[in-house]
Parts: sequence; C-alpha cells; structure tokens
Amino acid sequence: PGRTIAAGMTEDNKLYMVYILQGRSENSRNRVLVNIDNTIHTFPKDESKVQNRDLVIYKALLEDDDYIYLTNGDQGESIKNCGDIEEGIKERTFENDPPIYTSRIGAIYSKKENVLKFFIIKKDLEQTKRIIWTYKLDPGYAHVIHTYEEDLSSFSSDPVLIKVTDRDLLNIFDNENT
Repeated sequence: PGRTIAAGMTEDNKLYMVYILQGRSENSRNRVLVNIDNTIHTFPKDESKVQNRDLVIYKALLEDDDYIYLTNGDQGESIKNCGDIEEGIKERTFENDPPIYTSRIGAIYSKKENVLKFFIIKKDLEQTKRIIWTYKLDPGYAHVIHTYEEDLSSFSSDPVLIKVTDRDLLNIFDNENT
C-alpha cells in the first residue's frame, strides 16, 4: 500500500509519468483521481467517510510553463509557488499520520532542462530528512519511488530504474489497496 510515482521517457521519446494511489486505511482508499483542466486532483469517493481531509485531498499533478509536478500531497503546490524544488520542500515535512508518518514523494519534470528531479521527505528518527535525485531522460526508461517499503517503513533506496516497456506496473501491487 501507499503511493508510487514512476517517471521517465517512452522509447519514442514521450514523457512518461505514472501515479499509483493505494491506501492502508479506509480514509486513504476512499479516493479517486480526477482530471480537471490538465490538473489531476484526488477527490473522495464518499464524502461522508473523509477523515484528515488535508492528508488525502490534493492536486497530484500540476503544470506550469517550466515544470510538471507529480506528488503525493500538496507539496507540489508549495514547490510550484516557490519556483524551486529545494526551497519548496525546505519547510515541508512527512505526513502527520502516526505511527507510520507517511513520506512525501514527488517527481518534477523540467521542460527547459529536460531532466527529472525525484524527492522524498521522510521521518528519520526524530528529524525530517529531505533527499533529491536528478536524472536525465533516457528513452525507454523510468525511475520509480514509493512512500513505503514492504514493512511500511519509509522508502529507503534511490528511485528504482525500470524499462518503460514493462508498462504493466499494476501487476506488482496489491489490488486490494488500489
């Protein structure tokens, strides 16, 4: 369970960005993705079941003239408003959802530089750890980052390289939580 972001380039040089939304709790599973004017929003399936609205309702995909932002929370808006990934995540932290403390993750595509920057904001002991990785786009490849490891600890490795021709990402996930 959790959120997964994959981003890279298809073999025919098209930008490839995927957001997989899974949830541990009923609140997290009570969401759908909706495209409104090329912005992907999370919305509740059932408004009466919403708890912690600020954790589950957000714009997952945003775009401006210079960047495309794909994130698992409203930190994409912070980065967009700031105009800089490093500054945009500086004041952000992991989710306040004890005992898990879900990591904030994202992939930001720079149209001008033609690069992807992945980030994670996670709990590390009693501190907030912020890590950014930068990747050039290689046709046919993408990188993947998750909120959790299998044991529900924070994602702990570099984003994983995959072949985009392996498009069947959903088969590796627990469909009970998708």
